This record gives sequence, structure tokens and C-alpha cells, in this order.
Amino acid sequence: MTSAVTLDGIRPSGLTKIYCKCGSIIGLDRDHVMMKKKLKKTVECPSCRNTRISNDIEEIDNYFAGVVPEEC
Repeated sequence: MTSAVTLDGIRPSGLTKIYCKCGSIIGLDRDHVMMKKKLKKTVECPSCRNTRISNDIEEIDNYFAGVVPEEC
């Protein structure tokens, strides 16, 4: 009997579960999570990561386009 692996070849024993700020509980590569924690970075689900990166890119684009953010 062969054990299951993820699409990127990681066995379930190589995964660790995280609880993301959005409420998702997901399995991520244990080594990746450990490296993020060593670097004191936030570990987040792929959806939150993609949203954060998209917002960062939009902010940088606006900065170089000369768009001034509205102050609250």
C-alpha cells in the first residue's frame, strides 16, 4: 500500500496544520512553516498570502503612478 502525497510530493507526515487569521485551518509544509517562524514572519494560508501580495503590488503601482492615498 502506497501512502498519499500532495501534488508537490510532500507526504502527510511532512505537513503541519496552521490556523490562519481568516479562520482557515490548512496543512503546510513543515519546513516552510519552521523557516517562516525563524524569520519572524507571519504564516498565512495561500488565499491570505495572495491577497496581501496583490494589495502590496497595487500600493506600489499607485505610489509610482503618483496616486495619493486618502487619509481617514
